[in-house]
Amino acid sequence: MEELRKTVPGDEPGLKRLWSDVFGDDRERVDSFFEKLYTPGMARVYLVDGAIVSAAYIVKLGDFISEGTWMPCRIVHALGTHPAFRGRGYGGKVLAAAVEEATRSGLGAVCPTQPSLSPWLEKYGFRPAFGAVTQDCADVELPLNGSAALVTVRGYAALREELLHGREYIDIDLRALEYRERLCRRSGGGLYYVISDGVRCCAAVEREGERALIRELIVPSGSVYNAAALVSRAVGCTRFTYWTPPRQGDAAAPCAMLHVDSRKTPAGLAWFGPGLD
Repeated sequence: MEELRKTVPGDEPGLKRLWSDVFGDDRERVDSFFEKLYTPGMARVYLVDGAIVSAAYIVKLGDFISEGTWMPCRIVHALGTHPAFRGRGYGGKVLAAAVEEATRSGLGAVCPTQPSLSPWLEKYGFRPAFGAVTQDCADVELPLNGSAALVTVRGYAALREELLHGREYIDIDLRALEYRERLCRRSGGGLYYVISDGVRCCAAVEREGERALIRELIVPSGSVYNAAALVSRAVGCTRFTYWTPPRQGDAAAPCAMLHVDSRKTPAGLAWFGPGLD
């Protein structure tokens, strides 16, 4: 017997098992998602003989702000099918059901962590969207003028809103930002308030070994490298990779995908944010 449906109370153990089987995340990370973001009904699942074999979560990432208007942005998150049941179309059915819900009142987006997923997602109506400038760097250990200090979730949200004022961007929901902050902190990173050469900036950073992954670095003016190096040193790393909103004239690469049913297509300078992965 096969069934496609919304999740209901009591599905949580099966959802967590599937998540671990598909993504290999430890129990703490899985529990964090269910504690911070999950509610019954927010996922679409495919069942075979009563067992959940494929799932996709519809998460309210925030509101897309453009020219003074707000539009809900929901992302299709943690889409996955158990390895033993792949190749049967279950993932596509779950994705289609999740997209229908995600685009019902605004933007439906997905941020694939593996570029190899993009061609598959394009078959289901997604196209590249939003832009980011990314760079891998080594700390050249020159003196830097500035500082970087941890900041609360609400403090980060307020500073981020101020720094992104006047451009198209996703104003992240506080619950989603709390989840992102937890992921950063458990890796040895966090949300940071940065002063770089007198310019106020903000950064969301994770540690991966000796490398700082600065998932979001907002630098209104001046040297992006200097701000990134300050953050990297704050978390004890000598190498770093950063993602930052493009400025006029920058060569930016897409950092997310948007479904064709979404009601607006963001311009190339629109900023997606740090995502949830």
